Amino acid sequence: MASTFTRTDTCSLSVTSTPDSRVRVTASGGPFRVVTLAAGDGAARVALVPTRALLLAGDAVEVECEVGDGLTLHVQETSGTVAYDMRGGSASWSFTARVGAGSRLVLDALPWVSSGGSHVTRTTSIELDAAATLLARETLVLGRSGERPGALQSRTTITRQGGPLLVEDLRSEHVAPHRVLDSVLAVGTYEEPPPGGPSPFRLESGDRLWRRLGCEAHETAAALDPVWTALHRPAQSWAW
Repeated sequence: MASTFTRTDTCSLSVTSTPDSRVRVTASGGPFRVVTLAAGDGAARVALVPTRALLLAGDAVEVECEVGDGLTLHVQETSGTVAYDMRGGSASWSFTARVGAGSRLVLDALPWVSSGGSHVTRTTSIELDAAATLLARETLVLGRSGERPGALQSRTTITRQGGPLLVEDLRSEHVAPHRVLDSVLAVGTYEEPPPGGPSPFRLESGDRLWRRLGCEAHETAAALDPVWTALHRPAQSWAW
């Protein structure tokens, strides 16, 4: 593999309480502009707006997130991420979060696409404090239409107070011959999806992971969108 110049780009995002019980969103740096869509009643919803093309050879993108105790943060992507042909190079992407006691993090992600010729290590690491909850949607698409899949290693670690809840090392070849892996993860939250839908995997902790493999993103979305909507609805019930 060709050597590639590395550009480390870090976006930091935090949500804290002010002395007068308001919610403060602080963000800086990185390849995203963080736009606060709403804030109030102990909760905030923000959008990540890319400021340049992502993801290119040599990129080392880092997103660091912290949710203060007793708060809710909803992170919404405005566009999916495409890892482009890296012509022998490589890139990395990491998302790291700490979710405080009694807090809630909602990750509302659009599809991640690994184009043919891309080579990416993607890491998600989330630490939950006591009684914290996590709701996350993730769709991995391996190759654009008519392309061979890119090389993707996706590592996920979810812990609660230092103890592991979910540890996974997924590689693109594990998904073959399918192109799409769609997931909904619910940790510490027990809202129920509509009856008759797909059944979840049960983690040892009792938390739930819904998954679908497919050849097209719209096929897996048809199965998991109702699950996401049902679990996600309570997170949208805040009085802004």
